[in-house]
Amino acid sequence: MADKVDFYIFRHGETDINRQKRWQGSGTDVDLNQAGSEQALSLVGKLIDKKLEIIYSSPLIRAHHTAKIAASGLGVDVVVCPALRECHYGVAEGQPIEEIAAKYGEISAAFGAPKEHLLDVRFPGGESLREGRERILTAINDIAQKGYQRVGLAIHGGTMNNLLSYLGVDNPKVPNCGCIHLVYDGGKLRLDGAVF
Repeated sequence: MADKVDFYIFRHGETDINRQKRWQGSGTDVDLNQAGSEQALSLVGKLIDKKLEIIYSSPLIRAHHTAKIAASGLGVDVVVCPALRECHYGVAEGQPIEEIAAKYGEISAAFGAPKEHLLDVRFPGGESLREGRERILTAINDIAQKGYQRVGLAIHGGTMNNLLSYLGVDNPKVPNCGCIHLVYDGGKLRLDGAVF
């Protein structure tokens, strides 16, 4: 196990579901659109100097395709990690964000800006913020034990917002292919810098 692990975590590229402003969780598995593929290619420039050793990816096609595009340009392998998937949004999956906000306002607001006192909120049939957070934190801890020092993670906007909220960022918003740098040190995780 490395004493310290640098995690460079990035959101997948755009999909048509993103563009249509619909809820896109782990129950909605669609590929990148053309803009999303171009965004994924831009990750090479953002990450080339980070000297990643490997990229772990969500199994959902939008994140996995993003990871493969970035990995090709960076010369590293991609490993699928099911625990890195997006939260499941139950009845909201694939539905217009505005319509779901009108019907499930408090739940939508909680997922849009995760707060500690709302972690058990969930859409009917979906996963709670707490369940999603615990899953992703466990995955990061497990990956940190594998001996790498610089790791990329290809994940999702909701998952990244949940992580950033856990780390004390209010109302986080990460754009498609936005990156954050987290440092895992002594079993603790901290944010090192803003979204890039």
